[in-house]
Amino acid sequence: MRIRFFQETDENAIGAVIETAFCEEENKLIMTLAPELARDTTSPSIKSFVAEVNERLISYVSYSPIFLKSDTGISAYILAPLAVSPQHQKQGVGSQLVQRGIDMLTKEGVDVLLVYGDPAYYRRFGFSEKTGRAFMPPYTLAYPFSWTGMMLNETPLPDTPIQFDCVAALSKPDLWW
Repeated sequence: MRIRFFQETDENAIGAVIETAFCEEENKLIMTLAPELARDTTSPSIKSFVAEVNERLISYVSYSPIFLKSDTGISAYILAPLAVSPQHQKQGVGSQLVQRGIDMLTKEGVDVLLVYGDPAYYRRFGFSEKTGRAFMPPYTLAYPFSWTGMMLNETPLPDTPIQFDCVAALSKPDLWW
């Protein structure tokens, strides 16, 4: 398996992975999200990876900066979305993409990484509800227990929860169901 940064030519293949990785209700939203993330020119930049086997794209993940509404000096990213083709799930592909992102963001000096997803899956990397509660997403979550985060360095958690804004592509309430 080869992991590399996303390229514009990957867009159709990513759409195909997303279409099969998510249920019909979710895949339409995420298939729109991925190209919007690819075209976003925010600073700091969005970082996306793909995984390939035999030059065939099998997985995609994106890491987007978030913008804290309090001046704490904390830098943060959110992991969304993560998609692995069904025939490659439960083989460590998603785990390798998540770990690659954690390693990259840690080296870049990012303080916190957040995710809205299955806490049992993300807990293995060090994500926790406690860290998630310190950062308030822009929309009410249907599953607040699925909002988790991890500190990537020794920066202490804020004393009070901090609200944040997302990049434009993630600033849609229907993505936060």
